[in-house]
Amino acid sequence: MPNPLIIAGLALLIVGVFSGRWFGVRAMKLLSPTEKLTLLDSFSRLQVWGSLPLLLLFLCFGAVNYLPSGLLIWAGYLAVWSLIAVYFVIFDRIVSGRLRKLEINSDYQKAQVKARWLCYAGFLAFFVLATLSSFAPR
Repeated sequence: MPNPLIIAGLALLIVGVFSGRWFGVRAMKLLSPTEKLTLLDSFSRLQVWGSLPLLLLFLCFGAVNYLPSGLLIWAGYLAVWSLIAVYFVIFDRIVSGRLRKLEINSDYQKAQVKARWLCYAGFLAFFVLATLSSFAPR
């Protein structure tokens, strides 16, 4: 039977990612048609990289079955989560900088910050619960 902490972490990850996306899409209502067009043109290449953390996470959970147990798994586990954290920091700085440079209205920028932080919170909850599940009695 799967660990309940991991299932709860997956549920929070899914809720975080989808609620962040939902808030981000709803924030588009705050933009004028020209701002929407400018936004879509300037972020078209960046959207390709949006699912990279999820892909990395799923590939690592598939590969964990093939690694020997011990310190190697913990080192790889923490390295993957560190890469995801670095990705989020870089992604957040790029998005915030471009929004400011394009002079998109501040209400939309605030809504986008909220949406991104909801997504980050989902990943953080999954990390915490997946890490705690290793220490929970079986």
